[in-house]
Amino acid sequence: MDEKKILLRMLRALTTEIQNIQQKGAGYYDATPFVEKYNKLLDKAKKIFGQKSVLLETFSEIEDSKSVDPADKMKTTQKVIIEVSQLIAFIEASMEQE
Repeated sequence: MDEKKILLRMLRALTTEIQNIQQKGAGYYDATPFVEKYNKLLDKAKKIFGQKSVLLETFSEIEDSKSVDPADKMKTTQKVIIEVSQLIAFIEASMEQE
């Protein structure tokens, strides 16, 4: 089982899920599930890649504001999207160098 490929697929799915829910309207979703899933996947990435890369240290967990304000939810989900996209790029580049 190639955990890196599985992690990559899960991160891509998370991005798609966030984008799908955002299209339904800013006030009608909760950012918490996305934040929690990103944090879990980041933890797994750190375990999979271990001490192999200093760049992995540039990623940190995202804190959920748990706000009901649509603008705050949008900011939180944007953070998750950016971090997930960067983590995807990191994993793809790492796999290319193997």
